[in-house]
Amino acid sequence: MQAVRYQDRVRDDRPSNTATLVARSIVLASEDEKLRKLVAAGEAEILRRILGSGGAFGLTRRNALARAAFFRGMDLMVPGIVPHYLARKRRIETGVREALAGGARRVVIAGAGFDTLAWRLHAEFPEVDFLELDHPATQAVKRRATGGAANFSFATLDLATRSLRELPELEPGPSTVFVAEGLTMYLREERVAALLRDFASLAGPAGRVIFTFMEENEAGSIGFRGQNPLVAAWLKWRSEPFLWGIRRDRLPDFLASCGLVNPEVADDASLRDEILAPHGLGEIRLARGECVCLCSPIAR
Repeated sequence: MQAVRYQDRVRDDRPSNTATLVARSIVLASEDEKLRKLVAAGEAEILRRILGSGGAFGLTRRNALARAAFFRGMDLMVPGIVPHYLARKRRIETGVREALAGGARRVVIAGAGFDTLAWRLHAEFPEVDFLELDHPATQAVKRRATGGAANFSFATLDLATRSLRELPELEPGPSTVFVAEGLTMYLREERVAALLRDFASLAGPAGRVIFTFMEENEAGSIGFRGQNPLVAAWLKWRSEPFLWGIRRDRLPDFLASCGLVNPEVADDASLRDEILAPHGLGEIRLARGECVCLCSPIAR
């Protein structure tokens, strides 16, 4: 989306449509016999508080046929998208936990949406500071659902126009894990590069950078493979169209220009092997086109 579109979304008085859709998918997955294996402990409970129990979604949760219709509809839009949401979150969480075990003492989630990772981990790691960056409308809903904690906080930042260095909460200090899940595709390439440069400069020696990206296909387009054409139209209508993607062979050089090295990329095949197969779910279809990238700052 153009920067002005992102700003409009940030200033909107409603939570992100995509954040709400992902949260609903996870809650409904927690009610499914197979998919619940991919939902983290406590994840669905927090999201239920965020989303509430009324309205059409509440009815869908309580009705097995309605849940099946929801999953079917999601699969018709993007084949395998709900398992993909779950698998990418589990891979990101593994990366964050590995970084904390390696000495990182701060976790920053950029464009956090309704993600529960920071809130779920803050009690487990009281010596680590957790910070979520997003627009006020989404944060207001999360604040009401989660309350607060000494090592968990929120900050507002327009990622389309401003640098992380402007935030007093992010003064250079402890080694930091930066996470940008489902975010980079909504920014122009120059803003993605600026964001990753900020991550690299603030991460510290034990820090890590974890983000998802859309993989550009041979025709130069970005999007999930086999997605229904209505998906792009819906995203554009909701002012959340995909703007940036990158070919896998371009990624190392692009990251190096941002001060990041040693990229490890998890695509649908590796997510299937690492996340789904251990739970006996290797046969479930996963969406293709979005990858998780884990990398490190260049040593200074």
